[in-house]
Amino acid sequence: MRKHRIGIAFFYHESHSFTPMKTEIEQFKNEGFFNGDEIYAAYQSTKTEVGGFLDVLTRHEDIEIVPLLCAAAVPSGVVSTEAYSIIEEQMLQSIQLAGILDGLLLALHGAMVVEHLFDPEAHLLGKIRELVGWNIPIATTLDMHANLSEEMIAYTPLHFGFKTYPHVDMYEQGVHAASALLKQLKENVVFYAAFEKLPMMPPSINMRTAEGPMHKMMEWAKQAEEEEEIYNVSVFGGFPYSDIPMVGASILVVGLDPKKGKETAKKMASLYWEVREEFLMDLPNVSEALEWALTMDEVKPIALADISDNPLSCGSGDTTELLKEMVKLNLPNTLFGGLYDPESIEACRQAGVGNNVTLALGGKVSPEFGAPVVVEATVIAISDGIFYNSGPFNQHLRVDLKGAAHIRTGNMDILLIGRPMSANDPEMFRHIGLEPGTKRILGLKAKNHFRAAFDSIISRVIYVDAPGVASNRLTNFPYQHIPRPIWPLDDCKYKVEARGTSAWKQ
Repeated sequence: MRKHRIGIAFFYHESHSFTPMKTEIEQFKNEGFFNGDEIYAAYQSTKTEVGGFLDVLTRHEDIEIVPLLCAAAVPSGVVSTEAYSIIEEQMLQSIQLAGILDGLLLALHGAMVVEHLFDPEAHLLGKIRELVGWNIPIATTLDMHANLSEEMIAYTPLHFGFKTYPHVDMYEQGVHAASALLKQLKENVVFYAAFEKLPMMPPSINMRTAEGPMHKMMEWAKQAEEEEEIYNVSVFGGFPYSDIPMVGASILVVGLDPKKGKETAKKMASLYWEVREEFLMDLPNVSEALEWALTMDEVKPIALADISDNPLSCGSGDTTELLKEMVKLNLPNTLFGGLYDPESIEACRQAGVGNNVTLALGGKVSPEFGAPVVVEATVIAISDGIFYNSGPFNQHLRVDLKGAAHIRTGNMDILLIGRPMSANDPEMFRHIGLEPGTKRILGLKAKNHFRAAFDSIISRVIYVDAPGVASNRLTNFPYQHIPRPIWPLDDCKYKVEARGTSAWKQ
């Protein structure tokens, strides 16, 4: 008996329309670029979407896994036309060379933007459909911050969004996508998609699913999934730094009955609109945040999250306002990192461990958000920057910082890193001998993902409104292509479908 041949692939990027840093093919190769069987070594036994694909498929003796291409880059500016074209060409070529496929599992982000394409994920799905036809099932996973479009859904109803932020259910959504694909392939189950796009692009600072409005939305989604004929409900927050026509929040219901799915999508969209104001937060500036932290008497560290320069929100990782103030205060037992500064790492290498060196820290990529901070420092340690995540976010995944250096200036420890990377896992610090759990104050280039691993070792989080390309203030950005009116930039209305919502609001 011929085995069912299922292709697996991964093309992942979250793109910021307002940062000058374009994302080139080098950034994909630095983060993750794997062909064919290389995918097993990179993702097997990891808590990632592809790890979920692999685990489901390997349980079935009648399935042959066909690894295709995986390409991922850290969030940054729009993907260059050249980089996208290279990856798309290799992806399509890998599908052509694979021979007959009976299904395809594809891990996407949903907020990629390319120089010449507003909706590259939809474009890619269209090209894939041209190759494989319309008879084979395709299922995707999507980030919670996907800017989902009608066109993507036209190519397949099977899209599964993350339900957690920090995203610790990547693996589970990979499992759900693979399971749904096998149901369609082997049991002839017919799935339908119901989609509601809302005129809103909420900032993501208050989208954590442990509490607040997105927690409510995910609880309502889980309740909806318990109803007959509803298979999956995804709530997408959108990515507000993408200046594109399909930006913003949406609801996608995958169901077995199109009428029931449409009713559920409208209910969920109505609830989403009702809680929209809860996503807005006023944040302290750098001085206010530090002053607040110094009033606290905590046993565990206080984390100051420099959210506007969070690399996973496309920040450069080298803005300096929070760093400058922490250096000036020179508080005992403080740690800042990771600061993207390969030039300073090289200067540390030249000086050698144990020696002193004068450094101009940060402010090289984004000097408009703070000039370099000049310090006299001691080089404590240097590493290759390679570690494996230990926390629940991307657990067991290999991370390569392209070098790292631990320096000390006055009473303050600083971690320098060789490429922009959010401080989302304590191993970023521990691999070079730093223990963040023993510090009084942590200044972190991070936003919300770090809390999956750090919440157990810190006491408080203060989100800091420092200057940066990922500012929480959406009025800072000169949008040209987003639909208008759109909340919270504009006063706008959305037709609320209230019928039947009360059962989910107990």
